[in-house]
Amino acid sequence: MKVNESTSFNEEYPERFGWGRIDSIIYSNLAGTISNHVEHEIRNKLPEDRVLTPGLRKSLLLIAEKAEV
Repeated sequence: MKVNESTSFNEEYPERFGWGRIDSIIYSNLAGTISNHVEHEIRNKLPEDRVLTPGLRKSLLLIAEKAEV
């Protein structure tokens, strides 16, 4: 099953998914790194300065279309 078909995957907050559960080490590591960047942007920036967050979340959505759980 693809990640984006999982009941625990939320398209609005893909960084909250447990990316360590997917079957590809490359996708898992990449998604984990991107998730960390999203959380860093949210925690350390003012709302008007969060320019990377939508693009990083889109990256996670693209991985979710390809990666298997």
